[in-house]
Amino acid sequence: MKAIPFLTLVFFLVPGTVLTANPFQKLQQEINETLPTGDSTVFRIFGNQSQEQEVQKLFSVGVNQTGEEEEVELASLGLPKYIDVSPVVSNTVVHESGIVVKKYTVQKKDNLSKIARSFSIDVPKLKKANSLTSDQLKIGQVLDVPVQVKNASSSRVVLKKVFILPVPQSRVTSRFGRRVDPFNKYNRVYHSGLDLAAKVGAPVLSAADGEVVFTGRNGGYGNSVTIQHKNGYKTVYAHCSQILVEVGETVKMGRVVALVGRTGTATGAHLHFEVFRNGKIMNPESALGMTEKHVTKLPKSEVAGM
Repeated sequence: MKAIPFLTLVFFLVPGTVLTANPFQKLQQEINETLPTGDSTVFRIFGNQSQEQEVQKLFSVGVNQTGEEEEVELASLGLPKYIDVSPVVSNTVVHESGIVVKKYTVQKKDNLSKIARSFSIDVPKLKKANSLTSDQLKIGQVLDVPVQVKNASSSRVVLKKVFILPVPQSRVTSRFGRRVDPFNKYNRVYHSGLDLAAKVGAPVLSAADGEVVFTGRNGGYGNSVTIQHKNGYKTVYAHCSQILVEVGETVKMGRVVALVGRTGTATGAHLHFEVFRNGKIMNPESALGMTEKHVTKLPKSEVAGM
């Protein structure tokens, strides 16, 4: 891959670590554990299990009996346009305390003190809420009663990953930072991305929603795709065997944009993944660890006893 002289040594984990387990089974289990019962979010790829098992094979790193990388024929598998790898990290409902105004109809033998006690408030607050200048009440009179409650309002807070791993269940072979030059072991060079080893033909997913701004041959990167995302982020997918999107196309997270290959300057089949923020390159693993919070106000539920 692209080599730039650099001085700082950066390593995080031992190459060969598998970043993600089975994207079809493990993620479904994680989503089931984090989403409340009855939530409509479903992790579903195919209508039948046999197709899912076939595509699962595409994500596995493997070699044939001769020790050479396996070439995968995709046409017969019916590769989907999208693979729904959920970015959900957590999904919770937060309750906030506050004041709820209840309606109360004055009954026979009622008085302000009795009503105030039954709602655990004091008489002055009750009088102020109803603009009362005296303690006299009429049967059938409707009062506003301000009550402090724990669940005055509720919000759903969903924590999502900003970027998903573009090749689920891939194996990390080289990380961002200074490393030994794979083409000259006597040189140390700067590696500008994250290398994810997988079979030739494994699906490459868009790491986030965005717009395709480049596709085609790009020197040592080989066949590559560049996607522009919100907030100044840009991702690059290099060494692809085949490109499946066009410039100007809008893509969603999980869109199959290319297939893993070894085009350009590459020692084996893998995806070289880069992330930029406002034109400056950043560690892809830092980007993959980022999350964003989505807060939705829920409709006010009725308070017991109102």
